[in-house]
Amino acid sequence: MAVILPSARSSTPRSLRTAFLVGAPRCGTTFLAKTLAAHPDVCFSKPKETHFFVRDAIALPTDEGRHAFLSRYFGHLGDAETLLVEGSPLQLRDPAAIDRLQAFDPETRFVVAIRSPIAMIHSFHARLVFLLDEDERDFARAWDLQAARARGEQLPKRCRDVASLQYRSMASLGTQLARLIDQVGRARVHVVVFDDVAADPVKAYRALLEFLELPDDGRTRFSKKNENREFRHAWAQTWVMNPPRFVTAWLEARQRRGRNRPEWIRNLRRRLKRWNTQSTQREALSPAMRARLAAELEPEIEQLEALLGRDFSSWR
Repeated sequence: MAVILPSARSSTPRSLRTAFLVGAPRCGTTFLAKTLAAHPDVCFSKPKETHFFVRDAIALPTDEGRHAFLSRYFGHLGDAETLLVEGSPLQLRDPAAIDRLQAFDPETRFVVAIRSPIAMIHSFHARLVFLLDEDERDFARAWDLQAARARGEQLPKRCRDVASLQYRSMASLGTQLARLIDQVGRARVHVVVFDDVAADPVKAYRALLEFLELPDDGRTRFSKKNENREFRHAWAQTWVMNPPRFVTAWLEARQRRGRNRPEWIRNLRRRLKRWNTQSTQREALSPAMRARLAAELEPEIEQLEALLGRDFSSWR
């Protein structure tokens, strides 16, 4: 039975269902978000990653948080759409955020994307470098800095989420998935394996639609991108991806008042981002580092195998 939620654009109640793409980062969540957003019955949040239930909702009562979430991120909700979806991949690591999602909608469903924890965390480090949240470009050295950073030492000056620098914890996909299932029940969790999407995207998409109780819209062709990116100039990247705090504070204040980001800023950011971004080949893990990761993350792979009844030998 659908939960009754107020419309983001009016006070008239509407019967709407919800789902959250809660993680994990660098496991295909952007592909899943773009694919779902194109479905005629889905209204996907703008932006995809609001981080609302990780951050803002902490200080808000449930009803006030529900209104704020809908008004800020679903102002584009149409009359025909019946499923609201949001996709902040850091929610999987945060059990308190999952509790807030359940308070928001006790019947909501959870979509989790996973891949090899080894490949995931290597890609995640590269992404943090690209976003300027990580200043150690060498992954092995960044891995070795975890203990110091847990003590608050050697933190990147522009890092917005120091918990993301704990790479071992971020790569604990088996632990995170098991915890989610314990919290919400297996029936409300759908797991999308990155390898399955790569092998047969149509089959993976239809399984997702079935879980979300959405009709098949007949699509059989999907755009898949999983390229590694690098910026050309750090000064430009600062304004595109990780602007000074006074800029983000101003934009967040506008958003809290229900006002969207000015269109001229969107266009300028889009052009600057396109100019400053280039695709590049990620440096491969050394055999020694790969063996080290395989040993440390073996329990996570084993747990995923047990939870999903799958053989992930190729991940080792």
